[in-house]
Amino acid sequence: MRFALPTLLSSLLSGSIALAAPAATPATPPVIGCPSLANLRILLRQAGNDPAKAALLLSDDRADHLGCSILGREAVTALADHAALNGNAYDCVTIRTTSVCQWTVAGSVTPAEQARPGRRAQPDTGKAAPGKSVPDKGGQEKTPR
Repeated sequence: MRFALPTLLSSLLSGSIALAAPAATPATPPVIGCPSLANLRILLRQAGNDPAKAALLLSDDRADHLGCSILGREAVTALADHAALNGNAYDCVTIRTTSVCQWTVAGSVTPAEQARPGRRAQPDTGKAAPGKSVPDKGGQEKTPR
């Protein structure tokens, strides 16, 4: 036993004993999109809230797809809407092929194209910009009496 531990340690350090490789990262689940949030919820309920099982349902030509399909991650261009129902969150994303946003499980996909930086809207503080006059709400000037 005295000789086994040093031999094992030296083997590990020299690299002659291969250690188990770390587990591969799990495959990302498919992104399922539906033009109706109700249809997405029905499809997920049928699949037991498992996107992989829902994708199998969508691959069956004889099944009712409820207008849902598997979306390509590269086709998603923007996040159009967000909703939360019964503790579940959903995103409606816009894609290149249609103008109708597609409802997905929140966080399942991020837009491929980030929003282009533009002018930020200035908050309305109720004050006029410098050099501009604000007319009285009554349309008449007030004069002191």
